[in-house]
Amino acid sequence: MGCASLAVPSLILFGTINSLLSKIVYELKGPGLHDEHYFRKPWATTACMFLAMALCLPISWVAQWNKRRQAGGTENQEPLLPKAQGKDKKGIRHYALLTVPMLFDLAATVLMSVGLLFVTASVYQMLRGAEMLFAGLFSVVFLHRPLNRLHYMGLLLCVAGISAVGASSLLGQGASAGDSGQGGVVLGMGLIVLSQAVQAAQVTVEDYCMQSLDFDPLSVVGYEGLFGSIVMLAVALPVVQYLPGEDGNGVHEDSLDTIHMVTHSPAIAIALGINILALTVFNIAGMFTTEDVGAAARTVLESMRTLFVWLAALAIYYVLRKPDLGEPWTKYSYLQAVGFATLVAGTLVYSRADEKLEKEEEAAESRPARRMGVIKATRSMWMFHPRPTHFRTAAVAAQAAAAFMEAGQRRSHADLRRAEG
Repeated sequence: MGCASLAVPSLILFGTINSLLSKIVYELKGPGLHDEHYFRKPWATTACMFLAMALCLPISWVAQWNKRRQAGGTENQEPLLPKAQGKDKKGIRHYALLTVPMLFDLAATVLMSVGLLFVTASVYQMLRGAEMLFAGLFSVVFLHRPLNRLHYMGLLLCVAGISAVGASSLLGQGASAGDSGQGGVVLGMGLIVLSQAVQAAQVTVEDYCMQSLDFDPLSVVGYEGLFGSIVMLAVALPVVQYLPGEDGNGVHEDSLDTIHMVTHSPAIAIALGINILALTVFNIAGMFTTEDVGAAARTVLESMRTLFVWLAALAIYYVLRKPDLGEPWTKYSYLQAVGFATLVAGTLVYSRADEKLEKEEEAAESRPARRMGVIKATRSMWMFHPRPTHFRTAAVAAQAAAAFMEAGQRRSHADLRRAEG
């Protein structure tokens, strides 16, 4: 609980700061190469996000070294960097595989960053709840994983909540500064929802990397950040530099103008620096929170983060009297509040369904298997998971082997009793 006592408030605090600054930095003006204008640079903020993720890599190395040292190694024998260690050595192909979730992450982040140009921070944060919807759909379509009634109830509530939040933003023409009109709001919401579909696919690949290739979560984040930073600096930013369009519309982006604005505007530089630091701490806190309190509790904390983002945006508008950086309460905010509550309810119901499914699977695995029932049990597992990954194969093999050993032991004891008799 020691780590959790710090990780939980850090997750909420720095997650809130990250979401707010991601929007606030778009509303800051600075001197560009030709004139003073807003820092609406979604590609640059995406590069900053990958840099924050890359900062998790040395922290993961230190954590792995400390874990090995506590397990019985000595400081002189264990290197700080994760080098080759016998059968635990990871080849280049293993690390190269992490470029796949990185590309998903890049696409999702760019879509979210461009969408944030047109909507408020609170709407942006609430619409990210659509990831649960796509994750559930992908598990049915691609993994052939059956969902129970609670799952479908959670997904239905999620759709209703997203619809209410979207309607409130559309009716209020959701951008906090420089209203872009209903067309811009629809575009922004569509890009954010689409980004969650991409992110749901990213989570699936990350799960494979962590479970099948034995990567810890912080290493996955760190290597994705490293590879993503390289791709952004070497490929993405040079390409968008020469794309047609106006700077700040999410397609063309002048990196030279970006550098000039950051180096000549302390406010923009400080906002970006704090945002990078906040995202780094958020990723680390998220890992410890999931380990200490579980994934279901983290979903509740993420909902609290969304609430705090909204409350902070309102406080900036009314208390600090910064209308360009905050968010007003309108007559449609009541609809947004209803949508948010519905999203939270859907998340809790879906998490409850996951917990129930896990308990059922654990109960099924804990039942003693008889030798004659091994083939039947193994076959039923394959029918339940028609497209298993190789770690599922290993689990089936281990269960079958344990059942055969248990049956053999029972037969040996029976033979011994007959011999004694």
